Amino acid sequence: MTKRRVLLLIFSAPIIFWMLSVVIVLGAGEIANCEIHEGYVNSCSLSGYDFGELLYSLGLFAAWGLLLIPLLWGYMFVGWGAYEIAAYAYRRLKK
Repeated sequence: MTKRRVLLLIFSAPIIFWMLSVVIVLGAGEIANCEIHEGYVNSCSLSGYDFGELLYSLGLFAAWGLLLIPLLWGYMFVGWGAYEIAAYAYRRLKK
């Protein structure tokens, strides 16, 4: 992988994690018929294991993470923009 792809992955990791948490919470709620909400932890058994605490935490991040989306996109664009400016300046000075 090139540096650009690695940096793009690093800068977009929080947004990817937010999307994955939404998919996991919705999928686990549908598959195991669990009730997941922000009020308190409900037990949710999948394959004999209780994932209630994990799904509660992911559910909080999925629900309230929407408020962080502008901040996360800003982080991604500013970081990526700074990298592109530095790379352009380096290429320009190298000539």
